[in-house]
Amino acid sequence: MTQTIELPRQPDAEGFYLHFTGGLRAGKIAENAWRIEPVLADGRPCATGPLTTNQLRRLAELNNVQAVAFQEFGWTDGEYWSNWRPINPAKDNHIQGPAALWNNISANIAFTRDEEPPQKSSHPTAQEVIRLLDQAEPVEALARYMSLSLRSMDISVEQIAEHYHEQLLNHMAAGRMKGELYENTQSQTLLAHIHSFFLHLGAARDYLGTLVALRVGLDPKKVDSMARLVDQLRPSSLPKDSILDLLFSSGNFGVDGQNPHKFALSGWMDRVTSVRNLLVHKRPYGSKLIERFGRAVEVQDSAGFFRYFRPLDLEGGYEQDILDFIHSHYVRCNDLFDRAAVASGYNYAMIHFTEEDFS
Repeated sequence: MTQTIELPRQPDAEGFYLHFTGGLRAGKIAENAWRIEPVLADGRPCATGPLTTNQLRRLAELNNVQAVAFQEFGWTDGEYWSNWRPINPAKDNHIQGPAALWNNISANIAFTRDEEPPQKSSHPTAQEVIRLLDQAEPVEALARYMSLSLRSMDISVEQIAEHYHEQLLNHMAAGRMKGELYENTQSQTLLAHIHSFFLHLGAARDYLGTLVALRVGLDPKKVDSMARLVDQLRPSSLPKDSILDLLFSSGNFGVDGQNPHKFALSGWMDRVTSVRNLLVHKRPYGSKLIERFGRAVEVQDSAGFFRYFRPLDLEGGYEQDILDFIHSHYVRCNDLFDRAAVASGYNYAMIHFTEEDFS
């Protein structure tokens, strides 16, 4: 006889985490009160607290871990939601990351478009409305593309941080705390998100290059990447543009070392492009044997603090942790796109509706 069993739904709830490299995270339990996890106590993974914000900051410094992002999350009517806010050390306010700023730019342009409504009827269909809204201006569209790529990059980092946390818990629960190498089937998910991070970072980079090309009068259909943009620029006829100025002043564009009459990618942009080309086009992360295994590393044994470590093999050296490596590029990327949004001259403020907008 068949039975029907109702599938359980998560009750409404919400939480707030501060994620660190190494698999540590801190949950906010009250104003200026945090509980950090996992900590090894009596051979078991535990949470400890409360800690003040200053104590938490000092603890991160002692354990040599970096704050990655704030995460608001929860369930509403059984549906899970998550709001990831990357931390940019150059900013005091992390409420809106670059993905949100470029989404605001796109939305503000769309909101001010002077579009004629569909003429076929006074009550347009959903398909007609969607077609109208998708008729985006070039800047509006490129800003949206950047926002979506940056948001996808956020999700990749969120999932990598979650993997680190879970693996550190697993090592503690199993007693693998002496540096034992270990992998499980979840490693495949980690590899996928690492690959995605570099794909989405590169996409956001190229959409920004295309936007600058459009702004300086180049054909965005032909100059559709950062590499093609820099290849078209010449010192003798360098156009004036605020985002282009930022790319030069931040050291991401510079004079080509082989040809003083041309420019080339330099600084961080050149470094991250080289790594992206390696891990996307030449070999994926995880193809080296050493990269397939993670381990727990002691950082404050007397206090029970450990971190998860997953090596990255670049040119034969594998003392670099992949999340530490990704985080360093994540911070630089977010900072560039934050500053580009501000320098763009576009309206990056969040849209606020009034009663007149609905009248």
